[in-house]
Amino acid sequence: MPEAASRRPGWLGWLRERLVRHESGRSASTQVQAEYLRVIYRNLTFSTPISFAMVLYLVTQANPLPGDELRNWGLLFNGYLLTRWIASLLYPSNLELAPLQVRWWSAVSVLIQATNGLLIAYLALFVLPLLDLYAQIVAVMVVLILVGATAFSLSGRWIDTLVYAPPIYLSFAWTISKQDHPYANGVSLLTLALFALHLVYASNHRRSILQGFALARRSADLARELQVKNLEFQELASARSRLLATVSHDLRQPAHAIGLLSEQARSAGSFEAVKSTLRDLNELSQSLSASLTTLMDLTRLDAGLVQARIAPVSLRQVMLRLEAEYGASARAKGLTLSFGAADQWVNSDPVLLQSMLGNLISNAIKYTRQGRIDITIAQSDKRVQVKVLDTGIGIPAEKLDLVFREFVRLDASEAGAEGLGLGLSIVRRYAQLLSHSLTVSSQLNQGSAFSVSLPLAKAPAAQLEPVKPALADQDERTLAGARVLIIENVELLLNSLTQSLNGWGCQVRAARNMQEALQEVRAQWPDVVVTDYHLGDREANGLDLIQALRLQGEREGRPVLRALLMTGDVSAQLESQATASGVQVLHKPVRPQLLRSSLVALIGSPVGGPSPPAVPGAASRDPSHGKLGSGSN
Repeated sequence: MPEAASRRPGWLGWLRERLVRHESGRSASTQVQAEYLRVIYRNLTFSTPISFAMVLYLVTQANPLPGDELRNWGLLFNGYLLTRWIASLLYPSNLELAPLQVRWWSAVSVLIQATNGLLIAYLALFVLPLLDLYAQIVAVMVVLILVGATAFSLSGRWIDTLVYAPPIYLSFAWTISKQDHPYANGVSLLTLALFALHLVYASNHRRSILQGFALARRSADLARELQVKNLEFQELASARSRLLATVSHDLRQPAHAIGLLSEQARSAGSFEAVKSTLRDLNELSQSLSASLTTLMDLTRLDAGLVQARIAPVSLRQVMLRLEAEYGASARAKGLTLSFGAADQWVNSDPVLLQSMLGNLISNAIKYTRQGRIDITIAQSDKRVQVKVLDTGIGIPAEKLDLVFREFVRLDASEAGAEGLGLGLSIVRRYAQLLSHSLTVSSQLNQGSAFSVSLPLAKAPAAQLEPVKPALADQDERTLAGARVLIIENVELLLNSLTQSLNGWGCQVRAARNMQEALQEVRAQWPDVVVTDYHLGDREANGLDLIQALRLQGEREGRPVLRALLMTGDVSAQLESQATASGVQVLHKPVRPQLLRSSLVALIGSPVGGPSPPAVPGAASRDPSHGKLGSGSN
């Protein structure tokens, strides 16, 4: 008994699986049913006149019977043929059918085939035995033609086949078996064999038809997908063309001005004139650097290299950094920049959140001629809403849906509004990456309000008091006496980097390749090495060079070498390799303050310990790295 009980669920499961498989095969998709019904009704349109002619031939050629049973049957059957022919003409073969229409026409098809099978079965059971041998032969031939004209087109639908074929074959097999001649039983068995072949062929044909419909449907889906992809590629190509056109114009402007100002500085007759020109050069350099960084951020987003690292973030700390970063720019333009009280913690990526808000503040400063910019924080339920409100030029109502698109600038004619038109589109993509709600409202010539909705978070148990961002002179004192090895194969970059680090109080040694770098570390082991990634076609890359220097230090018993890699490459593979090697990556162009902060963080990390935490700007994750707001929307 236990064994039988253990087997019963297996048999029930097998039976259930067979029934489900049969039902799923019988219940094809609505689209497939519609296509197959179209084939059935189209075949009926052409086969019905032939069937009508065959029945008419049978009725006219057979000997008259008592009561005219054959002629009565012929009239009834031809009336049926006329009805199904009209139905075949009414079927909407050129229209897409709704599921309810498909079910209705499917039921009509079943009714037509069931009537057909019953009428022919009536012929076999009640009319055929009354005919003479010649008339019986003619009747069988006519039935074979009728069945042949219909059976093939029905083989894709089991329910039509089952209401049509069995009554015909079984009735003829029964009637023939009752005939009084020596071949009756044999012909009856042959009829049953023909019935079995009919079912087998119908099953195979049905399988082929369903596969054909599936392939056709898949081909149509692939064609649609290809069309969509083609449109996406066209849009991408158009976007890249717009990007190239924008870059060629907006980056050449500051490059042209830098050339003119450099020549002006060379020919200036006084020190004050040189200082004024250098200030302008610095502004242009920052603008050019910001535009290039914006392009790099867009490239990183397109390449899927930006990963959100969600954690509890102190809004107060974010506001302090934003105030330190943008306060001077607002004051220089005569604007009031105020920050509301921010004691909340939110779930977000601290770097991407600061980038988003920094971009919005930068845009507010850019497009506000006079007045103020307010950053407000409001809490409701489990959300925190941060708003950036300004008294600027505002946005026309018809442009509100466009401001977050690429290459859209709010007012390209506005003085100081130069840029690539990419910043707000990047902010929107960051918001989507973080699942933060981003909205905008504005009134022309009155101001705009950008709002970011953030999920509220609990403050960590051991939270630290937020502190003001480090000042430049504190960074300089930290770097005083630091031993830095610079590796760069471009002489101009090597000299400028050396001069900058010397100005920060570092003890700088310079190398152009691996051989010179190995010589320098033998003479003096550095606190940190700063290297480019590409050092020439015949030289090892920056990561391989750092590894070689660390192996050299390991052989000599030196501390673990801290390393900073600067590169213009935006590559997920490069960043993963650098992370695995404990090397921090900065993407060119690297602003001096970012480089200095990175060096301070590296030198302050434990010797021989784990890699220092990512400082602001590492791998282009710092809001100050190019300032998304600069040179953008």
